Amino acid sequence: MANYLIHHIRENGLTSGQRLPSEVQVSAELKISRGIVREAYRSLRAAGILDVAPGRVPRVGALSNAALIQLLRHALATRQTAPEEVLDLRNAVETRAAEIAASRRTEKHLLVLRKAVAGMRRHISDPSRFVRQDILFHQTIATATGNPLFELVSGALRLSLEASIRAGLESPVTQARLHRIVETHDAIVDAIEAMHPARAAFLMSVHFEEAKDGIRQGRLTAPTNGIHASIPEG
Repeated sequence: MANYLIHHIRENGLTSGQRLPSEVQVSAELKISRGIVREAYRSLRAAGILDVAPGRVPRVGALSNAALIQLLRHALATRQTAPEEVLDLRNAVETRAAEIAASRRTEKHLLVLRKAVAGMRRHISDPSRFVRQDILFHQTIATATGNPLFELVSGALRLSLEASIRAGLESPVTQARLHRIVETHDAIVDAIEAMHPARAAFLMSVHFEEAKDGIRQGRLTAPTNGIHASIPEG
């Protein structure tokens, strides 16, 4: 049933937001129960392929990283992966993003990046506000690439570590390192502004190595509970 709907989308060249047949129409056409059709719509909605809501016509879904976020959170919660491994993947993705951003950034991107770093520095003793500014920083670099997949993938990797990040920012070890983290972010913006891709990539990689080191240092002062290791925001 799910394959039928996916085939329908591809066969008819439908794009995000366009309408799909209703449950009643599909049920009548295929001569199967509405329950089977409803379950197929629900599964494709969970996968981000369809946009389905009560009382609304089903439509082709927009790009979403919701399924990837849940997968990563599950992998972390069940210890099938570790925060360090997620950071390694973030390093690969965001190092490349910084490299591309240094070639494609606009003045608007630079303005937002400078604002984010200033906000991190201003809220260095307020973990919630610090994290919000850091999120803005990394989202802006992903946006500056001009490639929506960087926004989706890097966002999913970051969000999967959100609980660990917030817990880690409250540890004494992390607090002592936050000033250096902010300075590294500032240097990354300098490289992006100078349109120096190699330096931007190098500094982003340095930042994630700092984050991994923060995990190791944080574990010396705080117990690890599931995925709640001490991780400075990346």
